[in-house]
Order: sequence, then C-alpha cells, then structure tokens
Amino acid sequence: MKKVLALVLAAMMLLGCIGGIASAEEGKIKLVVWSFTNELQGMIEKYYLPNHPELEIEFQIYPTDGNAYTTKVDNLLGANATSDEAPDIFTLEAAFVKHYVESDWTGDLKSIGFTDEELSVAFPVMAQIGANAAGVQKGLSWQSTPGVLMYRASLAEKYLGVTSPEEMQAKVADWDTFLETAEELKEKSEGACKMVTGSGDIWNAYQYQRSAGWVVDGKLNIDDELLDFEELVKSLYEDDLTQKGGAWQEIWFAGMRGENETLCYFLPTWGLHYTLKPNCVAGWDAENPDSEENIKNATENGTYGDWRITDGPVAYSWGGTWMGINAAKAAAADDAKKAAMHDLIYFFTLNDDFLTQYAADSGDFVGSAKAVETILANGGTPNPFLGGQDHYAIFASAAALANGSLMSEYDDTINSLWSDNVTTPYERGEVDIDTAIANFKAAVAAAITTITVE
Repeated sequence: MKKVLALVLAAMMLLGCIGGIASAEEGKIKLVVWSFTNELQGMIEKYYLPNHPELEIEFQIYPTDGNAYTTKVDNLLGANATSDEAPDIFTLEAAFVKHYVESDWTGDLKSIGFTDEELSVAFPVMAQIGANAAGVQKGLSWQSTPGVLMYRASLAEKYLGVTSPEEMQAKVADWDTFLETAEELKEKSEGACKMVTGSGDIWNAYQYQRSAGWVVDGKLNIDDELLDFEELVKSLYEDDLTQKGGAWQEIWFAGMRGENETLCYFLPTWGLHYTLKPNCVAGWDAENPDSEENIKNATENGTYGDWRITDGPVAYSWGGTWMGINAAKAAAADDAKKAAMHDLIYFFTLNDDFLTQYAADSGDFVGSAKAVETILANGGTPNPFLGGQDHYAIFASAAALANGSLMSEYDDTINSLWSDNVTTPYERGEVDIDTAIANFKAAVAAAITTITVE
C-alpha cells in the first residue's frame, strides 16, 4: 500500500485499464489482475512476466478516490463474479482488507495450492490481517508495514542530550516515559520544540496495546487502553507539548523539512521511503532521488541524514497491500490456471529470491520473515538518510511483535468516529469523557447496524 501512489494515480486517470487484453492468446493462460495503483503492475512486468511467457495478464486499475475501487469490486463480485471481466487476483489495502477476507467473495489460498509450510514464512501480523475470523488465509502481502518511532537526531542531542538510538529508546520506552520526555523537551527548548505534531500521530501505535479489538462477539468493545490513551493525549494537548496539528497537514510536513521543531514521528516502513524522505526538504527531486545534487541539497537545506529510528513505546503496524483471489473464478479454474494463480501470488509474497532482490532495489520492507532473515544475514541495509542506521533490523523487531488479530472490518469507520466524538472534543476540553463516549456509542450505532452497541 502506498498512499502517495494512490493519490498520483487518482489524479492521472479515471476508471481505467492498463495493458487490457480482451482475450488470451491461443495456448496462454490468462489472469485478470485488479489493483488501485500501478505498483503491482510494474513489479509483475519487471520481475515476473519476462520469465513466464506462458502467461497473459490483463491489468485493471481503479483508483481508491471516491471508493471507485471497492465499488467496482463489490458490484462485479456480487453480481457476476465468474465473468471474463472479473478479476482472478485483486489487491486489498488495510482500510478494506478485512471487509473482503470476511466475505465469501475471497477464496482460501489453499484452494489454489498453498501449503501450511509455504504460509508459515509470512510475518504473523500480516498473515493475521489477511485471514478471516476462522483463521482461513485469504490474503498475503509482499510487504510488511511495522511501525517505529522516527526522530531528529540533532534536536534530541540539543535538547535532551541524546546521542544514540539506544539512549532515545530509553526516553520513549513506555507512554509514561514518553510524556515525561515531552515535558522535559518543552522545558529544555523553552517551548520551541514539540514532541509530536498532534495526538493523531500516536494513535496508530497506541491502539496496538489493546487486549481486544473494536468488536468482540458481535458487540462494540471499548478497551481500557483507549481510556488511558485519552488521558495521555489530553495531557499532551493541555500542556502544549504538540504542534496541535494533524497527519497529512502542512504543519506535519513542515516538521519533516525542519521548518518547525518537531522531534518525533510514528511511521511505518512506507512512511520512511514515501513520506518522510521525499518531504525532508523543499524541492526534493523525485525523479532523481539518489543523485549527488539532490542529496547535497536535502542535507544542506533540509533534514536528510538527521533522522534515526528506534522501537518506541509499543510494536505496531500501519497499512499494507494484500493479494487475494476471487473465490468463484478460482473454484471454476482448471489445474493449470490454479497453479498460475498460486505461482504469481507466491512469487511476490513469499519467494525468498525475489523478495531479497526487491528489497535491495526498492528499500521496501518485505512480508516474508524468512526473506528478512536472509537480508539481515547478508549485512542488512545501512541507510544514509538515517545516518547509516540499518532500518531493516529495527523494522524486523517491530514486525515480529505487532498483533494483527486486533483488526476488524469495521476499523476504518470506528476509528474515525472515535477521533471525531472522543479524542478531538475531549482533549480540547469541550466535553467530559462520559459524554464523549456516549456520543461515540450513538454514532457507532447509527453508522453500523450489524454490531450491538450497549
């Protein structure tokens, strides 16, 4: 999953077809593959098709803006799932992966030949998210998206005396310590440097501490950890320890460029390569990111080389893209086509040789624990953007600890309702916590009629 790619594609095309072929050439196996960005298409064309002349692949790309992708999937799989137009394989992002793996529209990957031994090498957090409530594996991801804490080394040293990621980790080892460090940062910087941009920055991490997700036995569940979260963010807000802004706002990016003093960002693997790095300086050259001129400009006029990463208070995951199969077309496929579907998904999500090469080419953190072990054994990935720090080693630790079983198909909606009805008004002192939660429950009951709200 790459938010930036999705936005670019949405601007470039309407509902469209890239590489569309009406029918397979004689003697070839045709696979229809749908996605919401061109990322998978590029990977298939570069790494897979040159060695598989027996295949013909029709790519369909429907940007996620305006729910075009999910609307198209729902309409076609709900009414005509076995048509030539319908996908054999389609991608699923974190916002809606659970909706599909919990439906009958997606098939058990074992139905096309996956074995328990093959599936065992996937990072548990990504496998858990790609499985339904009964444990049936319906999706696999070529990437794992563990999250860490990323911080400005120069600011940490200037205000906190921190000179290494290990020292920084001690300053953010748990949320109580994190808050203490935020207070220390305010005192030492005389209020100039803030711990984070806003309360939303820590949500993706904090929610992974819950003992259970939003829905338990069909009922809305408000974990006690969420009440602790509200007290933390209220303290951060009232004590002026944040920039009082939000993710994807200009103030968030300004801190990445060093235009304001923001110490920490909670970001996952894609956040390093596709959010923090290209926003480390005004005028980043996206066409030639590794050129000497671009890096010189980003170092002298931005924050390139000033970032470090550490585990932070809790292991978490944020985002991802899964490959799933159309259950109806898989059931109707002959053995050769099932094998082709298996081999394509296996290659991109579990094949050690491909994933190690892809990691070297892209820097992306892959979804196979076995491939990550290989990468680390071969010397890891020293990263000049991080002052030579090996981001793979830190991400590997986080990926092994994150718990994907907390995610449900309702998360996207409920998370937004919690933010709108509880976090924002409560931290600003507009409502007390009991009123906020009552408002939240009413909003959930109105938005989702398939779960019980008590």
